[in-house]
Amino acid sequence: MNRIRLALSVLLLMPVLSALAQEDAAKQAQNKLLAKRAAEADCYRKLAERIMGLQITSETLVRDFVTESDVIETEMNTFIKGIELGKPRWFDDGSCEVKGEVAYKKVVAEIKKIHSAHYKDDRVKTTDIEKMETRTDITMIEATGMGAPRPDAPLEITDGITSQPVEVLPSPYIPDLWKQVGPQGRLMAVRAATLDAYRKLGEQLRGFRIASDTLVRDFVTEYDEIEAELRTTLKGAKEVKTYFHDDELICEVTVEIPWKTVIATIRQSFDRHVKDDRVKEIDFTEVTTRAETKYYRATGMGVPPAKFMQTAEAAMEVQPPDWRSQAISAVGEAPIMSDKPAAQAKLMAARAAELDAKRKLGETIDGFAIRSETTVRDFVTENDMIRTQLRTILDGAYIKDTEIGEETVRVTVEIPGTRVWSVIADQIRVTTYQSR
Repeated sequence: MNRIRLALSVLLLMPVLSALAQEDAAKQAQNKLLAKRAAEADCYRKLAERIMGLQITSETLVRDFVTESDVIETEMNTFIKGIELGKPRWFDDGSCEVKGEVAYKKVVAEIKKIHSAHYKDDRVKTTDIEKMETRTDITMIEATGMGAPRPDAPLEITDGITSQPVEVLPSPYIPDLWKQVGPQGRLMAVRAATLDAYRKLGEQLRGFRIASDTLVRDFVTEYDEIEAELRTTLKGAKEVKTYFHDDELICEVTVEIPWKTVIATIRQSFDRHVKDDRVKEIDFTEVTTRAETKYYRATGMGVPPAKFMQTAEAAMEVQPPDWRSQAISAVGEAPIMSDKPAAQAKLMAARAAELDAKRKLGETIDGFAIRSETTVRDFVTENDMIRTQLRTILDGAYIKDTEIGEETVRVTVEIPGTRVWSVIADQIRVTTYQSR
C-alpha cells in the first residue's frame, strides 16, 4: 500500500518538477543573454573611449575631430558599432566576457576617409592623419567587456555629443557588492559621481568651438560673468543614468543637456559682456542650427567614503590603493608675455599653464603605487593601450582654479583617482581572467 502511495506521489510530482526544471533553464538562458548584452555594451564603450582618445595632432584628439560635424559623428559611431566582437565567454558566477579588437591602421584609414568625404575645415589636414601611423607602436586597439546578469547595462557612449537623448530608466540595479556598503554609502557615492559629472560637463562646454579659432574657454578666462552664467545653465542638466559596477565600488552618473540651451546662454552672455571684435564675426545662427538636435553628455565617477568600503573591499578580487578615493591635482605655471596684447597674452599663458599642470599631473600619477613594488609607471610600460587610456584621462582633467597675476598665470587641474584606478583595475581583472 505504501509503495502504491509513493508511486502515485512521484507521478503527481513529476509535472511540477519538470515545470521547475524548465523554469530554471529558462532563467539561466535569460541570465546568460543579460550578461552577454552588458558585456557587449561595455566592450563597445571601451573601444569608443580608446578610439576617441587617439591623438591626431598634439592639440587635437579624434574626439575633437568627431564633434565638429553631425555627419562625421554618425559615420564614426557607425564604424565603431560595426567592429566585430569575439565569442562570449561565461564564468561560473554568471558573468560574461566579450573581447573586441580593430587594427589601428583600419581606424586611421576610416578617419582619413571620413575627413576626405565630410570635413570642411582646415584645422585638421590629411597629412596630420597620415602621421598618426608613425606616432605610435600600437598595431591593434583592443577592449574586453565584462557583464553580469542584471536588468540594466552601461551606456555604450558615455561622454561627448549625441543626437539622441538617453531614455530615462527606472531606479538603478544594486549589485551584491554594493549592498554591503549600505544605503548611505551608496547615496554618497552617487552624490560624488554627480558632482564629477557636472564638473566634466562644464569642462566639455568650455572646450566648445564657436569658431575655427575660438573656444568658449577663451572668453571664460577673461569674463567672470560668462563663467557664472554658464554654471547656472549647467545646473539645469538632467541626470539620466546611474550605474553601479558589479566588481568594483565605482558608481557612474550620466548627465545630459540640450546644446540649444547651452548655445542660447553663450550667445546672450556674449551680447551682454563681450565687446571683442572676434565675437562680431561669429555666426551664431550657424552654430545654433548645427546644435539644434544635439545633446551634451558627461559621465562622472564616484566612490563611497572610506568608512563604508572596508567590508565590501574584503570581497573584491582586486584590492584598490588608498589614492583611488582621492582627488589628484597639480598646479601649472606660465609667464604672461609682455610683447603681446594683454588679453591675448593672458589666454596664451593660461593654456601653457594648463598644459604644464597636466604634465605634472601625469608625473604624479606615474609615481603612485599599485602594489608594494609596482607603480603606475611600471604597469603602463607593459601595455600600450593602458598608456593611451591614461593619456585620454589626463586630457580630460578639469580646471579647478585659475589665478591670473601680474606676471604669471597659475592653473590647478584635478581628476578623481577613481577614474585612473578604473582603467588599471579593469586591465588587472582581464589579465586575471585570461590566466585562469
